Amino acid sequence: MRPRRVVQRILLYLAVGLVVLVVLVPYAWMISGSFKETLELQSSDVTVAGLRPTWIPRRPTLRNYREVNSSVPMLSYFRHSILISLGTMAVATVLALLAAYALSRFNFRGREAYTVSVLATQMLPGILFLIPYYLIFTTISRRTGIPLRDTYWGMIFTYTSFALPFSVVMLRSYINGIPLEIDEQAMIDGCTRARALWSVIVPLATPGIAAVAIYAFIMAWNEVLFASVLTGRVTRTVSVGIMDYITATSSNWGGMMAACIVISIPVLILFTAMQRYIVEGLVAGATKG
Repeated sequence: MRPRRVVQRILLYLAVGLVVLVVLVPYAWMISGSFKETLELQSSDVTVAGLRPTWIPRRPTLRNYREVNSSVPMLSYFRHSILISLGTMAVATVLALLAAYALSRFNFRGREAYTVSVLATQMLPGILFLIPYYLIFTTISRRTGIPLRDTYWGMIFTYTSFALPFSVVMLRSYINGIPLEIDEQAMIDGCTRARALWSVIVPLATPGIAAVAIYAFIMAWNEVLFASVLTGRVTRTVSVGIMDYITATSSNWGGMMAACIVISIPVLILFTAMQRYIVEGLVAGATKG
């Protein structure tokens, strides 16, 4: 192997190792902190009970996990996040699939302009839409009596609108890589356009659809800004509810870290189970078409 290639490979491994280190070190500290007592966790120098911060807990405890739902209704927040995230995933995936299929298979006036406008929305910071969304929700509720703020459907609508632009563009690129002749052959065999989509295109586009679904789920699960304004006690999500461990009189860091571990498990399981489809869908969506 040439020396230059060896150097390139070493640099690549170092870069990958650095990225992994940056990602995993905070998570490792969170796992360690979830087994520590409050005094040990809050120690930052020798002036605090003679303790220094360590990676290995001196006296490991499961109390933080046993009491994760005692002072903060974290299980209720967990249920809210699951419902909102699953709803966002389902609605965004179906709408993105229909829009991507139309953009890929139909020629109509303004198609490219529409695609560019969809992408352009990603250039604007999310906080720019916070006040408009709040005013829209308030106005609709006042004039129609239909509640939107602090409701599941209101949050699903909000997160779906943010997940759709990227989802539509990525799925369109993926469907562009599926030959048009497959649709035509299915319709020659007697399928309608809708039947060809659900029976032929959807199975072939499964990796792209899975990537879009996981993207929508994780986006809704992790979002904080809009959840802090548009949710209340009825629909508060874990991303906002986790801050309830910090009050004006105390900070339960151990409980917060234990809660973070608990609420991250579903996402880790989902991502691990669908990892092959996610990687395949993202790579194909970025290169096809």
